[in-house]
Amino acid sequence: MRPETVEFHNGLPVRAFVRGGNQTPYHWHDALEIVQVLKGPVNIGMGDDEMPLKAGDIAITNMGEIHRMTGDADNEILFVHIDAGFCRSVLPDRYLFLYCCSTYHEAQAPEKYGVLKDYLARLVALLVADQRSADHSAVKKLLKEMLVYTVYNFDFLRWGFGTEPFDEKRVARLRQMAQHTTGGAEVQKGLTALAAELGVSLQHLSADIKEKFGMSFQELLCYGRCERAARLLLGTDRRIVEIAEECGFSDAKYLIKYFRRFFHATPSDFRKAHRADSAALARQTRYRDMPLGHAGRRLAAAGAGDHTE
Repeated sequence: MRPETVEFHNGLPVRAFVRGGNQTPYHWHDALEIVQVLKGPVNIGMGDDEMPLKAGDIAITNMGEIHRMTGDADNEILFVHIDAGFCRSVLPDRYLFLYCCSTYHEAQAPEKYGVLKDYLARLVALLVADQRSADHSAVKKLLKEMLVYTVYNFDFLRWGFGTEPFDEKRVARLRQMAQHTTGGAEVQKGLTALAAELGVSLQHLSADIKEKFGMSFQELLCYGRCERAARLLLGTDRRIVEIAEECGFSDAKYLIKYFRRFFHATPSDFRKAHRADSAALARQTRYRDMPLGHAGRRLAAAGAGDHTE
C-alpha cells in the first residue's frame, strides 16, 4: 500500500466510502483525499503534525502527502478521493497544496468550512443516488464546483494558516517559485524580485511570509522535500545520500537537519520505525467497511446540509 493505489469505477473521477475503526500506517496516494469524521475521535498524522479530529471535523490530505490514521474501534469516517487527473484537468498548471483542518482552523474560518461540508453532504447524496443511475453528469458538475471552491479557499500559498489572503500577484509568484526553484540562491533571487514588484523591502516580504506560513519560504520548500524523502525512505532501498540528492538537498546533512525538524527523527530512524513489508503493512491496517448511505444519514442528522455558500 505504499503508494496506495486508488481505483475509480463507473467512469467517475471520485469515490466515497465509509470506514469504521480505521487504523492505517504511513501511506500516500495520487488522489486528493477529504475526510469527515462521522463519529470520533480520530487522529491523522502528517509529517510533524498530529491532528486530533472529533465528530463533524474535516481535513484534507494532498496528493502524494504521506499520512497515517489512528483512533478508537468505534470511530466512523467518510473518505472522499478525487482523481489526480481530474484535478489537473480542472486546474491545469497549478501548484496544488491545500491546508484544511478543522482542529486548527475552522474556528477562525467557519463559513468556508461550512460550505465545504455542505458540498460533501450533497456529493454523498448524489453518489448514493447515482448507484441507481447511469447518468454521472450531476456528480461531475458538483465535483468540479466543489474542487474549484476548495482549491481557492484552502490554497496554502494564498491563505497560509490565516484568514486574510495574499494578493494574486504574490500568490502567482510564490506558486511559480514553489514549482521551479531548486536551491536557496534561487529562492532569495525570486523573493528579491517579488519584493521589488510589490514595492516593499525584502525584509518586509520575508516577515509577511513567515507570519502567514509559520516559517520562511525556504523552510517551506524544505518541508516539501522532506515529504518526498519520507516516501523514498519507505518505498525504496536507496541510500540516504542518494535520497538527499534526488530531493534537492546539496548535502545529506541538510536532509538530516530538516528531516529531524519536520519528522522528529533522523531519516534512518524514520525508516527503521515505519518501513515494513506488505504482510506487516496488512497486519497494521484495520478497518471495517460501512455503507455510504450511513454517511448520508449521519450528515443529515448533524445538519451539515444547512450551510450555504
